[in-house]
Amino acid sequence: LKGRVLEAPPGAAVAMPNLAAKSGGGKVLMVSSLDAEHPGDNVIDGKDGTYWISTGLFPQELLLELGTSAIVTSIKLSTTNVKTMRIEGCGEGQLGAACFKPLLEDTELDHKAGGLQFSELKLKAQDEPISYVKVQILSGWVDFCSVHAVSVE
Repeated sequence: LKGRVLEAPPGAAVAMPNLAAKSGGGKVLMVSSLDAEHPGDNVIDGKDGTYWISTGLFPQELLLELGTSAIVTSIKLSTTNVKTMRIEGCGEGQLGAACFKPLLEDTELDHKAGGLQFSELKLKAQDEPISYVKVQILSGWVDFCSVHAVSVE
C-alpha cells in the first residue's frame, strides 16, 4: 500500500482515528493534579469506567503527546463539572511553553449538575502538524472536575 491513497466508497462514513489513544501510541505527559486511584492515563485508555480527577483548584491541565503528528480538526471530551476550557497545540520537536498556540479559545461547557458532559469541539486550522495537545480547564461548575475521555482527530 506504500504510496497509495486509500479512499472510502462514495457515501461511506469515514471514522477518524483517535490520535491521542494509548492503543495508538498516545501518552499523557503531565497532569496538574495527582490521584493514585484516578491517574491521567485514564483519559486515553479507551475504558468507559476510568477517569482522571482534579484535586480542587483551577486552572487544571493535561498535556498529551499524540501517537502521530497530524493536522487536527476536532477534540471530543467526556467530562464532569468543567465550566470553561481552552485547547492549545504544539508542533513536533518544539515542546516548550512558548511553542503552544491556541486551537480553541476559552469555551464554556453546558452545566450538567454532575452528569457527563459530552463535547465535540472544532479546532482552529494549523499551519503545521501538531504533536502535543494541552487541555486547560480554566474553571469548574463546582470545586472538582473529572475527565473521562479525550479523543483528538
